[in-house]
Amino acid sequence: MAEPLTHEWIEALAEAAHGCFVAEGINLMLEYQVADGPTWHLAVADGTVQVQFGPAETPDVSFHTQRATALAMADGSLDPLKAVIDGDLILRGDPRTLVTAKNLLEDLGNLLASG
Repeated sequence: MAEPLTHEWIEALAEAAHGCFVAEGINLMLEYQVADGPTWHLAVADGTVQVQFGPAETPDVSFHTQRATALAMADGSLDPLKAVIDGDLILRGDPRTLVTAKNLLEDLGNLLASG
């Protein structure tokens, strides 16, 4: 597996997402920005999932953090909720979107982690 937060890692996420289908009618745009690293986004629309480099045009929720925090979350040593509570992970947008899509996000997380 590619080193997290590298160009190759985001390409691997995009490859794992390619061909992944979800229920029709679910539309979600999540943006990830690492202050001293990459920016990418995950789009769920029309029953498909895509991961792309760069910022999202209109994200439902965006996540902003530093490299050390992102790496700790990627390797599982930091709970994202703790990072939010401690102010190390900043959410912008409507967090209710994440609650509504909780099962989808868990499924995608498992798929992308195994990809």
